[in-house]
Amino acid sequence: MDIRRLRLWESRNATVLCNDLIQVVLEDQGGMVLELSSSTPAGGRLNAHLLPHYRGSGTSVFSDENGQYWKESPFLYQRAGSYLSFPNYGPGFSNEETQQEHNGYTASSYWMVERYGTDPEFGGVWLMSLVRNRKEKWQVRKIDMLLPNHPVHYSASVITNNGTEDLVANVAWNNELGSPFLESGCVLNASAESWSTGDENALIGINSRLVPHTSFDDWKKAPLKEGGTVDLTEVPPVLGKSDFISGVIPRTASMGWSSVINPRQQMVYFNFFPGPASLAEDEVPINFNNFLFDYGGRSETPWSLYPGGMSQQYSLNCGSGTNNLYSGLENTKPGDQVMGADSTIIIKAGETKTLYYASAFCAYDNNRIGGNFSSVEQVVEGIVLKRTKSWAFIPADSTFHCLKRVTKRLLASE
Repeated sequence: MDIRRLRLWESRNATVLCNDLIQVVLEDQGGMVLELSSSTPAGGRLNAHLLPHYRGSGTSVFSDENGQYWKESPFLYQRAGSYLSFPNYGPGFSNEETQQEHNGYTASSYWMVERYGTDPEFGGVWLMSLVRNRKEKWQVRKIDMLLPNHPVHYSASVITNNGTEDLVANVAWNNELGSPFLESGCVLNASAESWSTGDENALIGINSRLVPHTSFDDWKKAPLKEGGTVDLTEVPPVLGKSDFISGVIPRTASMGWSSVINPRQQMVYFNFFPGPASLAEDEVPINFNNFLFDYGGRSETPWSLYPGGMSQQYSLNCGSGTNNLYSGLENTKPGDQVMGADSTIIIKAGETKTLYYASAFCAYDNNRIGGNFSSVEQVVEGIVLKRTKSWAFIPADSTFHCLKRVTKRLLASE
């Protein structure tokens, strides 16, 4: 177990957390998890996370003379890997009442590292950081943790409304995966059982293939604009298309999850979080699995080299959240629902709620799992992915018992 600070570039710093199985590199800018890496069966080491070709390395997009290339967006300038979107998930906007950044203030801002160390009870390493919006009067204190012998990055995002009015928000974790882990032939899975597409204009410069504003139960038969259907659980080669879908988490689920399997490399990336049936009163609900299929369908900068050019990005976002598809807060009101589930969270004045989320990345032994699995089971020591008589095991604390205890202890000392 190890944790240390490092300097990436001038005014760009990060924290490295590692155990015997994985390594996490978490940047202060945007709270971006640049690296979640693990050993492969072939003996190498692989980072599952996307590091976009356009990612800036300067102090800020506003001090970069080429800032217009990133549309003057701090989020696009520092975007990478996995990150938290709050209180907006979707396009940025401003009006007389508020200004919301693209994919949220948390992904656009600097996270102040408060403390880091080792935990005497569970033997893990942890990092505590803070982002605060003084104008909107809210803050998020995040605790990232690794445990011994778990290939899992655990995170608790503690959201506090310091204002005098209720805070209505989107909240989502993004998990953006890229090459060399993501490639054609990868297979996808998720806990959602019903899916929807939204407004294709919510994504900048998009060329999409799915019918917009439609719902379907089987994402192996998603409706195409040109007619027919497509199996979205199979990752294709570059198509020149990009699409976004959300799937509602079953209300009876004790755990929500999403996964990406690379059968050629025998590696699995698995996200999990408390489901609706196991949610405590002071916890933030995650109502949807979100998938952004960026298979080369973005013709605007910074995805392309110039406006109208060819997209240089081939990636997948397999995150989850409580959101109105990718419409953001501008087109969302309190009480709005998608497929019968709330598209916003409400944190009352003076209230604190916590979002628990985790991402695992590891190899598996049984190559039949490469054809995807049919069910997920929570057991005492981890998570089991099942395919008829075959299975794969991920050592994990699927109920977040350890993280909840560490979070409570750290917050009590503040």
